[in-house]
Amino acid sequence: MIGEFRRIGDMAFLSHIVDASSGNLSVRTKNGVWITKTNRSLYNLRGKDIVKIGFKKDRGWDAASSEVDIHINLYKSVDSAKAIVHTHPPYTITLSLKEKSIEPIDYEGKLFLRHIDVLDIPYNRWSDAKDIIPDYFANSKNKIVIAKGHGVFAYSDTLFAAYQITSALESSAKILSFMKQLQ
Repeated sequence: MIGEFRRIGDMAFLSHIVDASSGNLSVRTKNGVWITKTNRSLYNLRGKDIVKIGFKKDRGWDAASSEVDIHINLYKSVDSAKAIVHTHPPYTITLSLKEKSIEPIDYEGKLFLRHIDVLDIPYNRWSDAKDIIPDYFANSKNKIVIAKGHGVFAYSDTLFAAYQITSALESSAKILSFMKQLQ
């Protein structure tokens, strides 16, 4: 499993959708969740950078990503969620500051994403994200959402599939940004 965490973490870092210590990854298992630790770089992840936690608060939660509550609540809310990728893609975040949703105009974006909502969760109420984001997914067919000015949360059956839609979104956001510059 560490190999897949490392592969996806490296891809996220090298594609510039996370910086030196942002973003997090998790995978649900039968009896818990493997999640990256807080303040760890997703680049070149090692076993010591990932912790296994239970679905109820346990000792491992202290070491887990600061977004641990969002991951756990999402897994509890959406049965089909097996893996979560949280990133901070700059073009997507930039668009989220002005838009209520993103509608890709490129072929791949239209094919894989269609419409991506932006959730406006104020910074001083970020603790509410642990409920808002999982509730959004529980009531939506989308597997990806943008937290305004913060980043992207995506889930799927594998880390790669969640990364894939995240990467597609950032590519579509770049194209939209370039098109706005041409207008």
